[in-house]
Amino acid sequence: MERRAAAAAFIRERTSAIMPRVIAEAIAGDASSVDPARTRRLLTEYLERRVPSWLQALATSDEQREHAITRLLRIDQEAGVDVPPVVVLGTVAIGYHVIEQELRAHASAYGYSADELWAEIDTLRRLVTARRQAMADRGEVA
Repeated sequence: MERRAAAAAFIRERTSAIMPRVIAEAIAGDASSVDPARTRRLLTEYLERRVPSWLQALATSDEQREHAITRLLRIDQEAGVDVPPVVVLGTVAIGYHVIEQELRAHASAYGYSADELWAEIDTLRRLVTARRQAMADRGEVA
């Protein structure tokens, strides 16, 4: 299994452990939330939409990655309607942190080191961040 596919398989199989941690940390960090139950529900719905697209962007070929990143950023933008964009971006950042922790604890079962799998995930993270910034620089919402 190639590294991208292994990284995606790892996340897919660990999603049930990752998502609750990400949501709990995001809600804990959102002191402005007047309704934590609503925020939890909205973040859960957002992540349930985002994770499959993110996994596709992670596993896809270089030729298809740009399109996958566009879909991913569209999901982030749509979530920003109901959840403050800073919470969306914070949730994404928390997600990467939790994923890295999970990798460090469990990656060896996927035939690659945690560093090798993290390199694939971090590459996607950097590409998405650069695309988001380029869109912001052009005045597009992302």
